[in-house]
Amino acid sequence: MAVESLGPLPKTMRGLQIVEWGKPYVYSENIPVPQIKEDELLIKITVAGYCHTETMVLRGDFDKLIPWDPLPQIPSHEATGYIAAMGSAVDKSQFQLGQRVACLNYRSWCKTCEDCKRGMQLYCDNLKSNGTTVDGAMAEYMIADPGSTLVLPDKVPFEKAAPLMCAGATIYSGVKRANLKPGQVMAIVGVGALGHLGVQFAKCLGYKVVAIDSRDAPLELVKSLKHPPDIVINSTEGYKAALAKIPWPVDAVLVATDAIPAYEFGLEITRKHGTFVDVGQPFDPIPVHYRHLIWRNVSVVGVSLGTIEDTKEMVQLFADHDLECKTKMYDIKDIEQLIADTHDKNMAGKMVVKVSD
Repeated sequence: MAVESLGPLPKTMRGLQIVEWGKPYVYSENIPVPQIKEDELLIKITVAGYCHTETMVLRGDFDKLIPWDPLPQIPSHEATGYIAAMGSAVDKSQFQLGQRVACLNYRSWCKTCEDCKRGMQLYCDNLKSNGTTVDGAMAEYMIADPGSTLVLPDKVPFEKAAPLMCAGATIYSGVKRANLKPGQVMAIVGVGALGHLGVQFAKCLGYKVVAIDSRDAPLELVKSLKHPPDIVINSTEGYKAALAKIPWPVDAVLVATDAIPAYEFGLEITRKHGTFVDVGQPFDPIPVHYRHLIWRNVSVVGVSLGTIEDTKEMVQLFADHDLECKTKMYDIKDIEQLIADTHDKNMAGKMVVKVSD
């Protein structure tokens, strides 16, 4: 099989691996560089994002829910870098060696099932997920599918692009799923890594935006944005106090946190006949009282990532409006400090890992 590359590829690479569920990542400089197929890309990773899903994967939360490649496994499903090699079947009118790219986490969908035929590859039962079921982005090289890879605008740096490949794609998909019109009202409950991006997307789409969180740090962050929310509310005051501060009926609520109390809070502030969109992933079941569904006719939907078309649209919106993605960068060897910082109540925005230059 013919593979084009920028030059000779190394045999091994440095990176992080999960070698046992629930145990710390292991740093290695002797991980084999992956071999691509004729229809795949090999990405030289520069910056990888760290998502809450990484915590769930490391704990082994998904171990019995979805099929895995055997351990060890490389984490991170938010990948950015350069095209280092490409298979002979890759469309060269779309991709060239050396291009700056970013990748959604899914690849190897079957292309024959009902979901694939409908353009909903994300729901393919045969799908592989970088950093979740197969090797991800916290190593120097990663396999990518051209169908879930996009060329980055020059003005979007890797550090900001990496979070857009999950946090950005997910929250943008959630904003769109609400199906609002300009001038309608969206409340975002949880304005951290995903939510601070969602506030900006919603504002740029013409919505009135209410930002809600239980922590001061993310609330201060969204107030400082170029495209800030119309109203900022601390959820510790309770939903009745929140409703008293919001002068309009809330057409859609988007929950972007795993905190269980946020779900009932969000449902309480959703107007009758409104839409409640979930992008959070609490491992425990979410309580939904029947009165919201039956007496108040609230529609409840969930979103996981988005299509490559939606993601390209989102990245272009990010570039065109000079949107902000608050990040904190860590060296790959400082992963334990990053994990410790995830528990800091003053942390706001998204954590990313410098993998290579």
